[in-house]
Amino acid sequence: MKHVTWLLWWLGVVASATRLQAQCPDGSPPPCGTARAAVAPATNSVAVLYFDNLSRDTADAYLAEGLTEELIAQLGRVERLVVKSRNAVRRYRAAELDPAQLGRALGVAHLVSGSVRRSGTRLRVTVELVRATTGVRLWGEQYDRAQADLLDLQEGIARAVAGVIAGRLLPAERATLAARPTRSPEAYDYFVKGNYYLAQRTARSTKQAVDQYRAALRLDPGFTRALARIAYAHAQTLYWGSFPEDVPADSVLARGLAAADGALRQDSTSSDAWMARAFLLSYRYPRAPVMAREAIERAVALDPRNAEAHHQYGTFLTNHGEYAAAVGQYQQALTIDPQRGTTLTGLGMVSLRRREYTAARAWLDSSLAVDPGFYPGYVRRAEARLLLGDTAAARSDAETATRLSAGDPLLGEAVLALVEARAGDTLSARARVGRLLREVALLDQRVRGGAVLAMALIALGDHQAALDLLERLRPRGTWLWDQLQYPEFDAVRAHPRFLRLLDESRPR
Repeated sequence: MKHVTWLLWWLGVVASATRLQAQCPDGSPPPCGTARAAVAPATNSVAVLYFDNLSRDTADAYLAEGLTEELIAQLGRVERLVVKSRNAVRRYRAAELDPAQLGRALGVAHLVSGSVRRSGTRLRVTVELVRATTGVRLWGEQYDRAQADLLDLQEGIARAVAGVIAGRLLPAERATLAARPTRSPEAYDYFVKGNYYLAQRTARSTKQAVDQYRAALRLDPGFTRALARIAYAHAQTLYWGSFPEDVPADSVLARGLAAADGALRQDSTSSDAWMARAFLLSYRYPRAPVMAREAIERAVALDPRNAEAHHQYGTFLTNHGEYAAAVGQYQQALTIDPQRGTTLTGLGMVSLRRREYTAARAWLDSSLAVDPGFYPGYVRRAEARLLLGDTAAARSDAETATRLSAGDPLLGEAVLALVEARAGDTLSARARVGRLLREVALLDQRVRGGAVLAMALIALGDHQAALDLLERLRPRGTWLWDQLQYPEFDAVRAHPRFLRLLDESRPR
């Protein structure tokens, strides 16, 4: 019966995608996350709210975040529980709402909250489980442990919470909660800190994340999850073009593939490692996608609940112009985790390529509603608003993107130059474009930002300069071919140089 239900859902997604109708996971039109008819939450549903960091040192924030996110992941492996993702919970971390309001907002029957305080080498963790509708405390505990006991502490909290909500745990469930990624508490501490940095999505923080994962591996060379995260961090560096300390793309790619292959030698069933390998192979062989496709399909098959793998599969399909199938994968990611701002942005970008500007803006509105700090969402919404003729709103989005991406300004400043050019402020636009062309390191290897900068040149009427820039960008393959599908390039689409560039980048 489950397979029949899934098949019906999939056919519905493909049908809706074929009709070019953007839809939220529940079938309603975007923007997603708006008010729906009230539905009673499942009695086995729970949200783990972000723990408060009560340590004097703000650098200890990674402990509170890491404990929260690992608890979410551990509880999510108990199939009898419905656990809200960290993306869903993150937007409420600063909200001053009572349990009933939080329960309604998150659609859960139970809430877990707590705090972490570190003093020297010891941790004091306070945690409680409440019934959302009433705020009645169902379970609570205060732990005073050595920091080295963090893995034990997480397991104990997860087992207690799962037991209160689901009842007596089955042997397989107890085994799932007891499974550990490493036996080294010190290595695990580095891993948690690496996750904290990786989530910040900047060039500097990604390098810091890799440094932490490598420190973990020095203590435990068999720590597969740390190796897989290194591979994925390098893949993200290639995607954003945020190369640390001017490290060339070839070096980033080689290091990433070595980490992915190492992780798979240790555990060939690691969905995350296959996902990272697929991402990296799409750069290694940008016009020959067979191995990358096989790897991402393996990642999804190994863990159908891996929302990030479905998202990356959607991005892979988008890069190949398979838009209906890409929408299906993005929708699957949102079915698993409806609060994924990056996936909602992906759907908006598909709509932009299809010239569905109103739908694109609605998807991007949804993305920024659930993740207001995701600056690429502002970049793409600025494009959508420009194409809809709303220059003032586009400028606001571009300025926000520039402010949020201050540590790595290419994408934000490039779209601001595009808006300035379209608004007739050509003097400012030319100055901004000129400065970016002079000052951005490794611009040739930054396909996404370079493409937006070329859009600004086209808006300024400098078609030859735009084509010069596009011809510099590497790798020449699906990543570039995909960027060339944006409507801003329609002004040069019939130019022989552009047609040659398209042909040389087209996936085989």
